[in-house]
Amino acid sequence: MHHVYSRYMGSVLNRGTRQRPNWYVKYKNEHGTWKQIPSKRPTKAQAREFLAQIEARVHDIRAGLVTGSSAPVDKPARVTCEPLMNRWLDGLRNRNAKDDRSRVRRHVLPRFAEMTPAEITLPVVMEWLDEQLAAGKLSDASIRHNLNALSRFFSWAIERGLAQINPVRQIPTGKRPQGSEKKNVPWLRDDAIVQQLIEELPKPIHYMFYLGNRSALRTGEIAGLRMSDFEFLDEGVIRVRYSYDGPLKEDKRNKGKVKWAPAADDCAEFLAPWLTHRKAAAAKPEDFVFPGPRFPERPCRKEYIEGHWERVRDRLQLKLTWYQATRHSFVSRLLEAGASLDEVSAALGHSSPVVTRRHYDHFIRRQFSPALKRGLGLGQATSEDKATGDDD
Repeated sequence: MHHVYSRYMGSVLNRGTRQRPNWYVKYKNEHGTWKQIPSKRPTKAQAREFLAQIEARVHDIRAGLVTGSSAPVDKPARVTCEPLMNRWLDGLRNRNAKDDRSRVRRHVLPRFAEMTPAEITLPVVMEWLDEQLAAGKLSDASIRHNLNALSRFFSWAIERGLAQINPVRQIPTGKRPQGSEKKNVPWLRDDAIVQQLIEELPKPIHYMFYLGNRSALRTGEIAGLRMSDFEFLDEGVIRVRYSYDGPLKEDKRNKGKVKWAPAADDCAEFLAPWLTHRKAAAAKPEDFVFPGPRFPERPCRKEYIEGHWERVRDRLQLKLTWYQATRHSFVSRLLEAGASLDEVSAALGHSSPVVTRRHYDHFIRRQFSPALKRGLGLGQATSEDKATGDDD
């Protein structure tokens, strides 16, 4: 916190950062009590001028030249949420920043744009929540996302001295929209159909489908693969560093997180023709394995991949999305076969098996190892039973 002192011992304090300063003024009022208030001025020079106005008024009150309070001569303008939220949105750097901006501007700003942070209380938030539920236009999951966005804004505002409390955190337990019950989503059980899909899908979409179905890669992770990520196939793994041309979904802070996905035992052989083709096209280690059809310097987009998928899916009369036929089928196939939850969780890149269980708890293990089923041999008569001849 940086202080700049005035001629009357008052000071100007920056409670923000160098890039985003938040100037406060500290002064003694006419009663000799120290006061500290936000200047609402964008620069240090303007904050010092504001402090000088306050101190001049304090001096005049003490000298009996004026009566009243030493409150600022020009009361700061009422700051509403609209400019503050736009400032917060402009500063977002997370991987879903574009979606967050769209959500806030469609669902949050229209409701709170003209209000100040202090005017957004728990009753106001609960009324907004009731309005969304009554309208019936948004799913419970979307409403939860809206609440989360408002909560994140208040966390940002509190850090910068623009708000005192986060009303979203005051919502009582159980009052938030609840998630829908997990259900058994369809998946591809028959490997013969998987092979048929690989034969029907065009190049290189069939390679991408294979990686999703056999290695549990998300669409963006497949599109984001670089040539050097396949240098570890002899170890039975694929390196995954990107989602399209950005960070992984698990990389919340954009620190360059890397995860490893299992490579099927026929992965190297199956992908060899395509990798050879890319190398013949002078692809470098950090070039995309699956470049976009129009712009090779960019990855394939989701719309392009799923467009090809939907045409083949409809032709084969399958009722599965790309996700259900790839990553979801990978997990369902292994869990139904009795694979350990922690190993499947690691293959998915989940932070813990708890996350995996949350989505796949409907799978009930029906196969157990002999160690878990070892009994006491009570099915046979004991020596005492044999001695007494008691068969009961």
